[in-house]
Amino acid sequence: MKSPDFPPDEAHRMTALEELKLLDTPPEQRFDRITRLAARTFDIPIALVSLIDRDRQWFKSRHGLEAPETARDISFCGHAILREEPLVVENALNDERFADNPLVTGGPNIRFYAGAPLHDRHGYRVGTLCVIDSKPRQFSDDDKTTLRDLADLVEREFGFGELGNYYDERNRAMNLLTEIALDNEGDAGQRATRALEAACDYLGVETGIISRITGDAYTVHWHFTKFKGTLENGATLPLKRTYCSLMLNSGKVFAIENMGESSYQSHECYEAFGLESYLAAPVWVNDRIFGTINFSSPSPRNRAFTATDKMFVTLLARWVADIIYQQEHTDTLNKLTNQVPGMLYQYQLWPDGNSRFPYTSPGIQDIYGISAEEAEKDASPAFSRIHPEDVVGVGDSIQISAQKLQTWQHKYRVRWPDGTWRWVEGHANPEALPDGSVLWHGYISDIHERQMVDEMKNQFISTVSHELRTPLTSISGSLDLLLGGTTGRLSEKATRMLEIAKRNSEHLKHLIGDLLDIEKLVSGNMPIEATKEDIRTVIEEALEEMQPMARRYGVTVESGNPDQALYAFVDRSRLSQAITNLASNAVKFSPEGGLVDVSIKQLDQQIRIEVKDEGPGVPESFRDRIFQKFAQANASSSRSKEGTGLGLAITRELMHAMGGAVGFESEEGQGACFWLSLPLAKTDGQSAT
Repeated sequence: MKSPDFPPDEAHRMTALEELKLLDTPPEQRFDRITRLAARTFDIPIALVSLIDRDRQWFKSRHGLEAPETARDISFCGHAILREEPLVVENALNDERFADNPLVTGGPNIRFYAGAPLHDRHGYRVGTLCVIDSKPRQFSDDDKTTLRDLADLVEREFGFGELGNYYDERNRAMNLLTEIALDNEGDAGQRATRALEAACDYLGVETGIISRITGDAYTVHWHFTKFKGTLENGATLPLKRTYCSLMLNSGKVFAIENMGESSYQSHECYEAFGLESYLAAPVWVNDRIFGTINFSSPSPRNRAFTATDKMFVTLLARWVADIIYQQEHTDTLNKLTNQVPGMLYQYQLWPDGNSRFPYTSPGIQDIYGISAEEAEKDASPAFSRIHPEDVVGVGDSIQISAQKLQTWQHKYRVRWPDGTWRWVEGHANPEALPDGSVLWHGYISDIHERQMVDEMKNQFISTVSHELRTPLTSISGSLDLLLGGTTGRLSEKATRMLEIAKRNSEHLKHLIGDLLDIEKLVSGNMPIEATKEDIRTVIEEALEEMQPMARRYGVTVESGNPDQALYAFVDRSRLSQAITNLASNAVKFSPEGGLVDVSIKQLDQQIRIEVKDEGPGVPESFRDRIFQKFAQANASSSRSKEGTGLGLAITRELMHAMGGAVGFESEEGQGACFWLSLPLAKTDGQSAT
């Protein structure tokens, strides 16, 4: 008897057999159907689908035979897989290879055998479809062709099974990648270590490393290993001594199943570490190689790394690149935000009232005295630090910002860690999210010292203004009497001097009036009596009062109002004051013979009043200060214009008090367009459209 030889590709053949995942599985009709068909076709008692394992032949399907397997060294099929064409033994007693085989001299008393090799999808011969008889018989070429056709049917079933296994393996890999991506507990290093551990279990290896490559140095950035005490993060090696140098030379996913039998066995990394199996992929961050993700084992693999294994490591490398990218940017952001006074933050509010700070800079500790971790879970500890008198105002301003998706800006007091109350100011832009929540991005700064100075300044201005008003009224009245001839006829020179004094006193009265207005607005003491008004008539009245000033400057003021009435709830006199402030500025900055156009339009549910001029426009350097108190452009042409520098500041406060807004558009040298906006009021019996 001659035992069958092992084929030269035995290791790969065994890997292919294992990947079929058919060994020791229950019978299946898809194979049993073919062995029954083979037995009927050849009118033969035994037909088998045989798989050749390491030391046995195991029958996936058997017709006419009870034994589930036999030893490989006495098998006929072990010989059949050594060739492509079918093996035919017409009389085993006449064949020296099988004459004394126990399967011939004893049950099942084989005399005739014909077996066609079965291949997996890569072409490895993993078994046979064979037919057996206990008596000799002949087997024609047509019979061999028929047997091959039936074997092809078995291989087709292999293909279906392999395809299913392939997709099962892919699904398992993708499910694991999904679990890794959804793991958000801990910092980047903790998440990466857990990912490496899960990947090691999936790949059947002991060690996983995410490396960082800097020049010729290889550094262990993060790692997981089952060999405790053999690795530590931060350990650095010469790159040329590592397996990763082989991967970098290839420039793509790199796999070795048995280093000692590969062409790399002489590489110094093998001599240094003795790792037999290795799988690695490059990690690219910002179009540069950051390093590698690699998995290794001191033992050779009994099967090759599959295409799915390589896909898995490639996608895992992309995930690693993402968390490294995020970590690098977070580190950079933290370094910058640590230098910023106050706090940068994101604030998220849901319709049910729950809120949190998804991100805050370390400055939250200074502003609210709580940690970023506390704020990330729940924003209420921060609100508990707000002064009781300011809580409602803060909440209302947030709700308005959320409803209108308008910039949130608010001043309020918070309790400092030392128990004192300090003024802070917040500024943030809202963003509506698909889940119905609103997310603000902004900052909160400590303005306590500035607020104290402003309050002292406002108090001083208010006191001085009130103290000046009475004597100034008396002076103005006296000048009127003198100019009216009460004391007798005046010389021409005296009259001119008194007229100058009168103009200056009027200018001073106007300044004091503006100072008192702004003080009342800022302190919230100016009464606003809102009624439903046709905005067209308010504009007409305001512009009628502007005509004498316009004629004095040689400027034409025109109004183009729509035929349809547009209503809003406003304080008629205060809106007229705001329009007059914008129109008077437009007149003062228009060239002689210029045109100031005042128009009104409806934009969705807003009324917009626009005042356009043909002046020099707003200087770029002045635009961020234009609505501040006492703000005036520095250009000589601007400074020569009369004014207190309070008109636009008053206008802004008036519009905010009436629930509106003010703004402008301007291109330097081509005029400016200042606008007021107000919510449109519904007309009786109609909805505003």
